[in-house]
Amino acid sequence: MYDCWNITSDIKNILDVSDNIEDDVRALMKVYNIKFKVLANSVDEVDNNLINLRETWEEMRPDQWVHPDAMTEHLEEEQIEMFEGENVGC
Repeated sequence: MYDCWNITSDIKNILDVSDNIEDDVRALMKVYNIKFKVLANSVDEVDNNLINLRETWEEMRPDQWVHPDAMTEHLEEEQIEMFEGENVGC
């Protein structure tokens, strides 16, 4: 991105010192066409990586978040007492 940032300064410099503005501006256009293509490719790569990360996250995350208290709702009282008894010594 920073490679493209100086385009206005480069145009100003050409206008200030060029002996042949048309040729120099054409040359500058070629250089900045390349710089903007590189920038566009970089943006596309970042975008693709973000999409891949998002898809991976969607595949890995559970369907819905389960609160820890909800995990014990289906346990019988005897099982809960058994687990509570194990935590006494901790």
